[in-house]
Amino acid sequence: MSRLLELVAGPLRAMRRGVFWWSVGLAGLVAVTVAFWPAFRGSSGITDAIEQLPAGVIQAFGLANFGTPAGFLRGNLYELFVPLLFAAAAIALVNGQTAGEEAGGRLELLFAQPLDRREVVLGRAFAVLLALAVITIATALTQIVMDAVADLAIDTGRLLSTILLCALLGALHGSLAVAIAGLRARPSLVLGLGLGLALAGYIVAALFPLSDVLDPFRHLSPWDWAFGGNPLEMPTEPWRYASLALPAVLLTLVGVEAIRRRDVAAG
Repeated sequence: MSRLLELVAGPLRAMRRGVFWWSVGLAGLVAVTVAFWPAFRGSSGITDAIEQLPAGVIQAFGLANFGTPAGFLRGNLYELFVPLLFAAAAIALVNGQTAGEEAGGRLELLFAQPLDRREVVLGRAFAVLLALAVITIATALTQIVMDAVADLAIDTGRLLSTILLCALLGALHGSLAVAIAGLRARPSLVLGLGLGLALAGYIVAALFPLSDVLDPFRHLSPWDWAFGGNPLEMPTEPWRYASLALPAVLLTLVGVEAIRRRDVAAG
């Protein structure tokens, strides 16, 4: 048991600075954004200007009901920026603990010890999940505190549900990074492909509905699984959580099995 704990604690110690700065960055983004709410509250001019935009543009960029608390948070934070940053954090942390370590020759030294490769990689994946949980808590606490300071009235349960969906979307992309690193341990590939797929998922969910031909394919995007139900305004269906969590587990297992079967690069 002590060995398994160390396989998680070691990567956590290595990531502590990164986790701190990701937490500070996301908390700062939320704090600064919510601080502007009093300027938007009750501003009919801004709402009227947005309503002049094409309906497709309003839908694509989450600008509907921008003058309401839910619309303000969706358009400024939870339509794109927060979920994308969660995904970027997960991908970067996984990359540093897998492909980055292997490219630097450190993972080979660890695998030379009497350790099961699967335990090592799973320990690092679990450490990243814990790191993502810390970032999630920091974001949620900042959001709740700033909502009170700025008098932004929104249902706390739906707000926390939205932030949890952002975290699960990030975990899904982190697990995708585990799978990529397991198949091919090239840090640039893990970062480039991971972030590219995250952006592609957003584009599919946001822009495909503008086309009658492409609209049915928006459901292929994890962004649609997470936010298609408008969680800031409507209760989230349980299947949305499962649709993000289960593929994350499967992708992690793919990466673990892939690195068990292949030769590890010699740095």
